[in-house]
Amino acid sequence: MPHKLIPSLLFVFALLLSPISLANDSLPAADRLKSCDSRIALAAAKEILSGPNTLREPLEMFSPAFVLFQNDEKDEAVFWFYAAQLRVRYQLVFEKGDRGQLLSVMLMTVGQPINNYAFQDVRRLDRTIERVLEWDRITPNPFRDRSRSSEIEANLEKVYSGIRDLKLKLVAEKDDLEQKARAAAPQIEQSSAQSKTRRCKPGEPDPALAKQTIDTEKKLVVEFAKTQPAVAQEAGTIQSANVMSYKQDSKSPLPIRYTVLIGGTSKRVYAEIDVSRAGGESNFMLACVTHLSIGQRDPFKDVCAK
Repeated sequence: MPHKLIPSLLFVFALLLSPISLANDSLPAADRLKSCDSRIALAAAKEILSGPNTLREPLEMFSPAFVLFQNDEKDEAVFWFYAAQLRVRYQLVFEKGDRGQLLSVMLMTVGQPINNYAFQDVRRLDRTIERVLEWDRITPNPFRDRSRSSEIEANLEKVYSGIRDLKLKLVAEKDDLEQKARAAAPQIEQSSAQSKTRRCKPGEPDPALAKQTIDTEKKLVVEFAKTQPAVAQEAGTIQSANVMSYKQDSKSPLPIRYTVLIGGTSKRVYAEIDVSRAGGESNFMLACVTHLSIGQRDPFKDVCAK
């Protein structure tokens, strides 16, 4: 059972993480891609899309394409979204694994706003697809030189025949496709804008710094746990303290709660510590102290609930 806290204690620690550090190359492009600063995110997106490693794993094109879209380079986003689809489908002829499932996820998430924008102007989309096919023709493809059976040749033909079928559909159903896309646009655009607003909250660390923020907070939250009278009351004299896990929600890449394992002279306990952020500071509050290990908990219930 969680130990009841009367009163709850709140501590504030300053996080010395400067947004300036995002502008250099010390952070991987995949991290900088998450930045709320459009200049940084766009530069990272273009770095990834121009890198040779991306051609070997074309699923990596989808996230930069979405960053282009969110930062008002929508036509380029459509190009790279369709280039990614083509190259992943080509790759799937040779390599399976979970890529097919990941492609489906990308089409349902990244694909929804990008496709909605693209289908509002079918003629422009058709020109973009032609540009994708030309790019595919002249750009190295690490799978192109692999040995091929007749079955592989047939499956590759299906990849390109699917594109031809799409182009025919664009011509035959132009007005209907555009009308449906324009009707759905307000709701899709609103959802996309809300998603970015939730991710880029004023006063909170840039999402590109999520890993650095978490690494810093892990050290701070351990020190915070050691100062709590309720923790010492349950554990005895504290001999060790380590972050065991943390909990996130869908609105942020940063934790909303840390679980700290406390080793004491009396017993081992777990300090559940909530965290909020504002003005570049981490605000910690002890939610409860519990004896239940991670494996003993009901995943559908808050361990601190009375």
